[in-house]
Amino acid sequence: MAEELEQKDDPIIEQKKELISVMQEENSLLDVILKQQEIVHNCVRERNWDDLAKCMASLQSLSDDFAELEEKRTKLSEGINLSQDEEIAPVLSQVRGKLQKSKVENSVLNEFIMTTRKFLQGVFDSAVPASRNTLYSRDGKIRKPELQSMVLNKVV
Repeated sequence: MAEELEQKDDPIIEQKKELISVMQEENSLLDVILKQQEIVHNCVRERNWDDLAKCMASLQSLSDDFAELEEKRTKLSEGINLSQDEEIAPVLSQVRGKLQKSKVENSVLNEFIMTTRKFLQGVFDSAVPASRNTLYSRDGKIRKPELQSMVLNKVV
């Protein structure tokens, strides 16, 4: 009975319980973030720009919440070997797995955006021949060449 009372009052045990609680909150928040990333990916693929803006704002808010939880976790984990603790290690591996999945989703989306940007830049460079030389006015100020007008037919 005395040992049980000592365990309840032990600050390390309380710190571990709070740490596990924070990591479980992170785990739940990562589930929501992963779902939101999937929605963002679908919005980009379907070119639904209005929903994309809303999703990005929501994702930013979720990311801020996760950063706060991560700050708490960092403070609570001081002096504790997370990967060696039997109670904490399973929750830690879940959080790390979801973070890795989120990182992969981000890199796939970034690669898609970069590829699309390069493609569009190539189209504009070949469709709108722009003067590459620097032009100066009589005053010696740099003038940027104006784009020539261009008409695009939209195919739906």
